[in-house]
Amino acid sequence: MVILYGYPDPKYLKLYKLGRAIHLDPQLRERFRKDPESVMNEFGLSEEEKELVRSADPVKMFKAGISPYTIFFICWEGYGLMHKPVEEQMLYKKVGESL
Repeated sequence: MVILYGYPDPKYLKLYKLGRAIHLDPQLRERFRKDPESVMNEFGLSEEEKELVRSADPVKMFKAGISPYTIFFICWEGYGLMHKPVEEQMLYKKVGESL
């Protein structure tokens, strides 16, 4: 049996807490959209964690070992991508297409 995703790395615990809070708290989600830096500071994220959040790059986050659920909470809910048209939600397009 192949395990695609194991237990989360404890070094990213604050990042997971941020993602979960974004998912559960609409007021925090709105504050995050307006000023992500202050919310990241409020949760005490390390510089490495902040860089992952700033990138909003789901592939980069997944390769770092971040849970797919946390990636969804931060990228699509936190940055509001889920409320945009599908074309704007697509972060990666076919080779040759402009971004």
